[in-house]
Formats: sequence, C-alpha cells, structure tokens
Amino acid sequence: MNKKIYLVRMNYVRYDGNHYLLYLNEKKIENYQPDSNMMESESDGKTVTAYSYEGSEPDGSVKIEATSAGYNDFVAGLVRTRYSQNDVEAILCNHGDGDTAHEAEYQAFQEWREQAKEIAKEILERDIA
Repeated sequence: MNKKIYLVRMNYVRYDGNHYLLYLNEKKIENYQPDSNMMESESDGKTVTAYSYEGSEPDGSVKIEATSAGYNDFVAGLVRTRYSQNDVEAILCNHGDGDTAHEAEYQAFQEWREQAKEIAKEILERDIA
C-alpha cells in the first residue's frame, strides 16, 4: 500500500475512459508541517491541515474500473477490486449448498459489498476545497 499526504482534500479523479482513482482511507492531519517541496513558497514554520490517503496506486489512490462518476459504477468498481466476475459467479452459485466454507465466502462477499456502498456514498458526498 502507498500512502500520500495532500494539502487539499481529495475524493476522486477520472483516470481514463474506463477508470477512476478513488482516494480512500482518509485521515485528517491537524497541525501538519509541510516540507518545502509540497508548497510553492516557504511555509515559514506554519502548520496546516492536511489529508492522507492510502491505496494501491503511487499517489495513494485506488484505481477502479468505472465509466462514470456515479454511485453504481463506484460500488461495482470497488467490489471488483476484491472479486472478479468469475469469483462472484462462483460465490453466488455455491451459496446455499450447505457447505460452511461457501457460506463464509458468501458472507464475506456481502460484507464487502456493504462496505463498498458506504465508501462510494462517502466519496461522492465528500466536501472538497
């Protein structure tokens, strides 16, 4: 995982026609002392509020497959960061067959879907400067 600190709050950026970068795992950093290469001018020792993000991309984001910046596309893209189409089909087909391992897989999948929904909602509602 890559962690990156920004002097502005981030939410998402269009990467290309089929992908977006989402800035997840946000942490607000109060009284942050920026280093000189983060700002165009000297900070004179002043502190600022900064934000850190952690993800798989070098800039601290997570790249998802999505063609629009919408709730459904972001949820689907987030789900796909953990589960391929083949994985989803197998989990759904195996669900309810009485195997406890399959039930555990299904529950983990459902929990991630619920998390993805919350993440997508938060990203799209995030106030940025």
